[in-house]
Amino acid sequence: MINIKSLMGALLFFLLGFVASEYHRYLSLQQNEVNTQYAAVNKVGDLNPGSAQGKNVNNSAEPFGLHENGDLNAKNNSALNPQLPHVELFSWGRVNQFIANENYDDAARLLLGYLETNINSAQAWFLLANTYQKQGKHKSAIDAWFHYLKVEVDAKKIDQAIKQIKNYLIMLNEKPALFGNDSAWLIAQLDTLQTFSLNDGELHLILASLYMGVDDTYQAQYHALMAANDPVAQKRAEEILAKLNGKTVTDELAIPLVRFGNQHLINVSIEGHPARLLLDTGASLSGISKSYAAKYPSIVKAAKPFRLNTASGAEDSYFFTVDNLSVGSLVFTQHILALFPMNSSDEFDGLLGVDILGRFDFVIDQDALVLRLRERKK
Repeated sequence: MINIKSLMGALLFFLLGFVASEYHRYLSLQQNEVNTQYAAVNKVGDLNPGSAQGKNVNNSAEPFGLHENGDLNAKNNSALNPQLPHVELFSWGRVNQFIANENYDDAARLLLGYLETNINSAQAWFLLANTYQKQGKHKSAIDAWFHYLKVEVDAKKIDQAIKQIKNYLIMLNEKPALFGNDSAWLIAQLDTLQTFSLNDGELHLILASLYMGVDDTYQAQYHALMAANDPVAQKRAEEILAKLNGKTVTDELAIPLVRFGNQHLINVSIEGHPARLLLDTGASLSGISKSYAAKYPSIVKAAKPFRLNTASGAEDSYFFTVDNLSVGSLVFTQHILALFPMNSSDEFDGLLGVDILGRFDFVIDQDALVLRLRERKK
């Protein structure tokens, strides 16, 4: 007969062995999990769930859990394994806490690590742009802002960001020492921004002035013309246009006019093709009609779209460049004209506006029926 005490002892011994085995297996699983996390940290610098897509944008980002000098600190080692460092998990709350405490270096570090595997995170780019801006890292901030515009899908937030970037760039334009007086960089950023806000007259005015400063009269003319189409910026744009490619007339120049009701027509030549333009001292832009462009399609080159403000509302149109435009004995090379959404009658083919007239002191002599041009007073 089996001894009951021996049986109970064997059963107890079995149970103790089973519990010990399961406990060691549990510790082994915990160790493997920590090893896996640490390997992931060293690889991508981010342990946020769901962050397994995207691509690296900053290979210099420091892995989380490492000190700034890249050395491991024994005091931060995991309790499960003294050889492993403490792993710092990403969280939006931690980023916001760093920002609230003005600990911008750590905030940027966390965000850069997160973006390595979440390149399309609008929230991360937004916070990074604001963090860099607060640090005074202006070039990095603008770069982050444009990344934000590319990935944000909320139209209202995009509009707000465009306004914020615009005000930021205007401030930098007024204080160029903040970004090393790098006019080429500032022009490039403003050019990028105006692609999001094509008809912003204020942006075009700034660009026109900056391009004048680097002696790029063609781009200055284009942006001044774009600004002139904005009623708010029109007057300042016309002042810029008057300074561009100013033609010197040693003596008074008289150009014949043709009476057209209460207005006047002037004969010009556009790349050798005759054109009769309506003299319009109230128009900021010079240009031709659709029918004239259809008659001489070869003159339309390097077209750039814009929205033309007319009495009947805004209409889509474009600027284009002509090799030369002759008015009397004056020749304007690489001049930009607008395409007007009108089909001209037999009387005229387009308009001659302030972009040309404003470069001179001019008088319309009603009696002699001529346009008198003099050198414009500075």
